[in-house]
Amino acid sequence: MPAITLGINDKTVAAAALGIAFLTAIMGVQANIPGVFKIVVVGFCVLSLILSAVVYQVGFIVLPFITRILKVREIRSGGFEIPPSQDVVLKNVGGFYYAAQFMYAKLYESATAGVEEEQSSYMDLWERAVASVDFPFKFCVLSYLDDILKFREDVETKRAAAQLKLGREREKPRPDALTIDRWEREVAKQNELLARLSSGEKPLGTLMYVMTIAIGVSPEAAIAAAKGQSSELKATFSNALNLEIIELKGEDMKKCLDWEIAFPPTLKDLKGSI
Repeated sequence: MPAITLGINDKTVAAAALGIAFLTAIMGVQANIPGVFKIVVVGFCVLSLILSAVVYQVGFIVLPFITRILKVREIRSGGFEIPPSQDVVLKNVGGFYYAAQFMYAKLYESATAGVEEEQSSYMDLWERAVASVDFPFKFCVLSYLDDILKFREDVETKRAAAQLKLGREREKPRPDALTIDRWEREVAKQNELLARLSSGEKPLGTLMYVMTIAIGVSPEAAIAAAKGQSSELKATFSNALNLEIIELKGEDMKKCLDWEIAFPPTLKDLKGSI
């Protein structure tokens, strides 16, 4: 079965499902049909509404599954192609295929060191991780000024939770020294963050994604090489920097591709697109 050239995304599927639900609702109200058929029409309308809600909430999971079954591929301007799996971006250049894969990187804070000490150690670990990879890759970091009031509330909430757990551990008949040390460090870390906020420092939000590109004589070869590189990056940086790296698919991957050209110009637009 040949692949279909079609643009399909969360919005088109959700809009189609809502349109079907609207039409079936009108048919069910106006049509003079027996009660059993009306129940069928209403049930079809409800299923369409449920489908649109599911696509809206978890479209990044549903759509790649649908496009893979239907063998739908998307052709974008500039010669970029998104295959039915919707997990890579392909482009034919001079008879060779380039495959790009995007990954989301989430940084977990450590409670075992102070803020300044943690930043210094991360730079050393970053240099070692980069030195262990023998192919180019791109680490993209979108930075923005975070809401100071909300950030302070979050820090105070974390400090209160750590103080509560520290107090509970100390009240035990046989408190664990390692657990106490852990929560003492967490309380000290949150106190340090609050002190820096009080001194006038402003919190910065970050959104990180990783991009790797591989070349092959066929789409399959390029995709396999790109997936191999992404697996190596995931293993290297997850272990070295305490990062959670997730391969992006569907709309999330397409957003990163769009951000390579232009990213949201305002904080509202950026948070609305995440």
